[in-house]
Amino acid sequence: MDEITKRKLRAVGAIAVLVGVVLSIFFSFYKIKEKKNTTMRLRSFYSDMQQTLQFSMNLNFTPDVWGFKGNYRNVNTINNYIAQYLRVEKNCVAEADGCFPDVFYKNFKNKPTKVNLANIPSVVLNNNIAIAFETISSCKKPESVCAVVYVDMNSVQPPNTFGKDLFVFMLLNSKQKPFLPYNMKIPREELIEDTKLGCNKEAEMPMYCSAYLFDNDWIMDKKYPW
Repeated sequence: MDEITKRKLRAVGAIAVLVGVVLSIFFSFYKIKEKKNTTMRLRSFYSDMQQTLQFSMNLNFTPDVWGFKGNYRNVNTINNYIAQYLRVEKNCVAEADGCFPDVFYKNFKNKPTKVNLANIPSVVLNNNIAIAFETISSCKKPESVCAVVYVDMNSVQPPNTFGKDLFVFMLLNSKQKPFLPYNMKIPREELIEDTKLGCNKEAEMPMYCSAYLFDNDWIMDKKYPW
């Protein structure tokens, strides 16, 4: 191999290394921007939902009289007391119609969980955030949970992963705070370290990430597993 060929190969190798470094920096900044955008939108959504439910309660009293039934679709309740006060682009409360993807949501290790939200009463807002309501009780007692609320930041689009685009909240029978992150009252250490639902890379189904972000002032810090 002559000297000119060697120089060309060295130049090509140097360019390849430079391109790799530039791409690495680009994807790093893109990921940071994506995470920041997600938390900003999630924080805004949380505030909007609090206001929406407070507005509904001002007109319709507390959720214990809205007619919730446990393990039931509650179509009229969701439409009449929640959905009509939201900026809904698509309504899938009465029947499944593509508001959520027909897939099993993944955990941080990219393994599928048992959660598929395609057939749960749901809506898509005009900002492409999808909300699904899984009613778990009639919520007659004060502060009891009426429904688990799943929030997908980009509706049917990927990554369809807990803690990245799917976050979990609770609708409660409460005059003060009817909408809270799922299980937010448990200790911070458990929110992070729980092996089943905690916001960590090893958790089977990291449902506590919304509570962790709420407790962390909606910031994905270095401990956040994304």
